[in-house]
Amino acid sequence: MKVYVLGKVGDMLSTTLFHAMAKLGYAGLVLCEPEDSYISLGYFDDAKQIINFERCKELGLGIIRREIGGGTVLLAPGQVFYQLILPKSLVPFRVEDAYRKLSLPVIKTYRRLGLEVEYKPINDLVVAKSQRKISGQGAGDIGKFFVFVGNILVRFDPDLMVEVLRLDEEKKRLVRESMRENISWLERELNKSFSFQEVASLLTEEFSKELPFSGFSEVPAEALGLAQRLKEEMTSLRVLTEDTGRVHSYLKIREGIYVKL
Repeated sequence: MKVYVLGKVGDMLSTTLFHAMAKLGYAGLVLCEPEDSYISLGYFDDAKQIINFERCKELGLGIIRREIGGGTVLLAPGQVFYQLILPKSLVPFRVEDAYRKLSLPVIKTYRRLGLEVEYKPINDLVVAKSQRKISGQGAGDIGKFFVFVGNILVRFDPDLMVEVLRLDEEKKRLVRESMRENISWLERELNKSFSFQEVASLLTEEFSKELPFSGFSEVPAEALGLAQRLKEEMTSLRVLTEDTGRVHSYLKIREGIYVKL
């Protein structure tokens, strides 16, 4: 398995590429940072209930639906993504055990950056002292692989996230307050910033201690081509507005913290 260090990428490649790699049979670790800001829907989310499409258009934010779980999130510069595409033989059978195992290198990366972080089942990593969420993770099967994705939050804009939600002004105020209280990022916690390369180097080192990677590689041209084609499908109105059957009664801020819609 190879490590693919992309740096900053646009055109929603920070979401479409790991799908393409998995579908084409390329296992490995993809590290990247979005150049663009956009909304990523979880596989089971009903966008019509939770996202204000008109406001997204006004703000110039694209929307995409990924094929793995986790909630609806704002992807933006300042988030360093780790995307594992793994043979299922390398991953514990129980989902929580898989999350716990694959979160360890991320926890160690945060520690080396100067912040103590801990795993909070099932999706989150939280600041140990304050219990504020500092990384959301998602996982699922794509093709024959188990795919596990998450991010190191160097910076985050909770106000922009709230702005695109389909909520009245009072609910927006409540969600905004809850996000500020329960979500954090490295610049907020440590009063300093980090480059993509600083974070990616540490993630590479820590994941390589746990998984059998064998050096770096360029992303295959066929994966880039498929990623572009997948973007057309994953951002289509048909896919975005698909009725998933989910009823969104609450908005999850972090594990254990919800706001009633």
